[in-house]
Parts: sequence; C-alpha cells; structure tokens
Amino acid sequence: MFNSDLPLIIRFLWVRIRPGLNKLEVSQSTGYFELQLISVENVNGELADGECCDGPRSPQDRRCTRDECDTYLKVCLKEYQMVVTTTGACTFGAGSTQVLGGNRFSLTTKNNPNKIDDAGKIVIPFQFAWLVSELL
Repeated sequence: MFNSDLPLIIRFLWVRIRPGLNKLEVSQSTGYFELQLISVENVNGELADGECCDGPRSPQDRRCTRDECDTYLKVCLKEYQMVVTTTGACTFGAGSTQVLGGNRFSLTTKNNPNKIDDAGKIVIPFQFAWLVSELL
C-alpha cells in the first residue's frame, strides 16, 4: 500500500460527500517530521534563559565556571506563531533525545565524517484531519 519508510513523505486521502448543493471534504494527512542534530557548541555553558547550567559566572570572562551542561534536544511542533513561545501544547507532536553530551560535541563518526550518529535524531509521526465545506 504506502511505503512509510520514505522520509518526509506526506500521503493524502480525500473523501468527498456531496449532499445537495453543498460539498463537504475531509482531508487526512499522515507522515513524519524528522530532525537530525549534527553538532553543538555552547561556548559559555549557558541554558536557554542565559543562566549557567551549574554554578556561578566567572567575574573575569563572564563564562560559567563549573560542570558542563547536560545537553539534549527537545522539539515541539505547533501551529504558526507571529511571536514564538516555548509554552503551550505541541499541536502536531513532540519528541526529545537522551542527554547527548556537554557544551561541545559532534555526532559525526570519526571514521566517516559524512555518517551521523542516530542518537541525535528525532522522528515525530503525525496524523491529522480537517474538514473543508464549500457551498456550490
């Protein structure tokens, strides 16, 4: 039937019902969103809000002084927003990785820099439908 192994493939199913002069369409979409992290460089060891992961800042260079951050990736798919917020529901899905490393790391393999470790991959399946009604 459908090959669900193909990346970024969206399949559409249209069902049309035509009562009288009105036309009602139902559209259903399935697929998945895939994101692959390749590397991270967090020079100052800061969280997204600017605070240090662990401990205070050095007064000399303003860098965080203690342990490195425990870095992971978290993704939230939601509707378009004029001003992006990190709160609210993930309308189309969410996913995250385990802790991948510290302040600097690369997920490419040493033997083959073109091969990327799957540890930094997030796959979020989605399935949603919506109604469209038209008056003829």
